[in-house]
Amino acid sequence: LYNEKKKDLEDCEHVHPRLIVSRHHNTVWVGARIQNLPDTPKRFMSSCSILGTQGFTSGRHYWEVEVEENGGWAVGVALESVPRKELLDLQRSETVWGLRMESNHRYRTVCMTPEVLALREKLQRIRVCLEYEMGRVTFYNTKDLTQILQLEATFTEKVFPYFLLYLEQTQIWVS
Repeated sequence: LYNEKKKDLEDCEHVHPRLIVSRHHNTVWVGARIQNLPDTPKRFMSSCSILGTQGFTSGRHYWEVEVEENGGWAVGVALESVPRKELLDLQRSETVWGLRMESNHRYRTVCMTPEVLALREKLQRIRVCLEYEMGRVTFYNTKDLTQILQLEATFTEKVFPYFLLYLEQTQIWVS
């Protein structure tokens, strides 16, 4: 069974200074200006990224993310050791596995071997499923629970829900 505990967004140590997290820790968006936040070791400084509060070293877990039709975003999972201070290369990532929508409405995988996906409809709500021991991250369109994508990896450290936003006014909601 999947663990249905809510995967809140981390709002203190990890969040990039340009991202704003809602008071209830379930919505994040790109703000108009950079916030004055301390540069902690865990804070993302080069990519507008944020991690979920809960990391995993075993088991099956899922969370759902509502995404906007416009904007640019990526959702998935990241290793605890994901680079925080230098720009993330989502074209050939060894620390993030995800699904990305570019500003031109093209969907791509985020992994070591990225691919452009030919999706027929625009995504609005995505279920991200992590199977730690199996080394699998699967993405579903929650509209009809069709599988969008499945990525494989070997996890050897804690894995966190991962979110990236890169256009002003883009928002995502996590449940």
